[in-house]
Amino acid sequence: MNKLVALIVGAWVMYCSMVGSYDGAMAILAIYLLLVVIDPLNKKGTTAANSRTHK
Repeated sequence: MNKLVALIVGAWVMYCSMVGSYDGAMAILAIYLLLVVIDPLNKKGTTAANSRTHK
């Protein structure tokens, strides 16, 4: 799913830059970068149970 979103964002940025709407391209890139940094759907948190070693 992340690759599909990245492809769509990349295509939209290329379209905006070809048309000359650089503010739209920069805005969508800024939103995408914020989503990558914040990543609200990331469920890969480490817990104490996951960090224990099993013998």
